[in-house]
Amino acid sequence: MTRQYSDAFQFRLCIDGMIPQCPELFPPEIGGGWRMKDSYVSKKQGVMIRRTEIAGIAHTVRPSFVMPYMTGMTDDAEKALILRRFSVPFRTVAYVFGR
Repeated sequence: MTRQYSDAFQFRLCIDGMIPQCPELFPPEIGGGWRMKDSYVSKKQGVMIRRTEIAGIAHTVRPSFVMPYMTGMTDDAEKALILRRFSVPFRTVAYVFGR
């Protein structure tokens, strides 16, 4: 998803449209239906995070421009990740990018 869906109805339409387009992104049980569990705004990044429930299991749906665990934005991590692609050690990446 490239835009944030603050409206629950628009979010549902988006997810329902993506299920047939990209079935590999969803658990197989989604064929039995899904429901929106809750939503909140991330304290770390300030973006809307939604949780869905599929077959009794909660799944988090976050925007693709946010790194896992909300550690940062993908644009900010892009150059460091390129260095890792060439096996630059983590300590060197951290030194270069100041962490």
